[in-house]
Amino acid sequence: MTGAALSLAWGGWVAVGVALLTALAALRAGRIRRLAVAALALAPVAASSLLINALLPAGGGGLTTAVAALLRLLGATLPLTLLFATTEAPDLLSDLEARGAGRRAVFVLGAALAAVPRAQARAVDVIEAQRARGLDTEGSWRRRLHGMLPLITPLIIGSLAEVEDRTMALEVRAFGAPGRRTLLHQPPDSRGQQVARWATAALLVLGLAARAVAVAIR
Repeated sequence: MTGAALSLAWGGWVAVGVALLTALAALRAGRIRRLAVAALALAPVAASSLLINALLPAGGGGLTTAVAALLRLLGATLPLTLLFATTEAPDLLSDLEARGAGRRAVFVLGAALAAVPRAQARAVDVIEAQRARGLDTEGSWRRRLHGMLPLITPLIIGSLAEVEDRTMALEVRAFGAPGRRTLLHQPPDSRGQQVARWATAALLVLGLAARAVAVAIR
């Protein structure tokens, strides 16, 4: 989070440094492929930014502006990608709730993080079920287009049914009951992690303050 905020605030060499440090951390954690996929996903944004700022007269920013915007975007995207690639969602949510975050906010964040993986798993199940029933989901684009409706309909109905099931499960677990819940699992928090967390927080405050001073001087 600190690297992403500093990259957005400063850009330039700060964003480059954040991206390099993130790449080194991902290499050590064995998540470099996940980081490379996130960087490749920014290729359409990079192409459009270069086209607008460098080639079209309406852009007016030039190549320097396009590169600066891409560095900011890269420096803000890669640290967040590494965060979610190395941190399990249940651990993140448990830690947030243990530190005083509201249960509703934690639930919304958890639902957002789990929405895409859950939808992907449900789509795979629907495709396999329809293939077992003889539906042709491969071949020409016409066959694929013809087979879209039998795939989309169960996916939507399943999503709506899951919303109702989750609502009932939350009511059974007394989600709206007053008072603070007792957490059964709390992620470990060593002394080194605490020092690193306070150090990054101090770095964030100093970096943003220095940026505000630099902008005021201009």
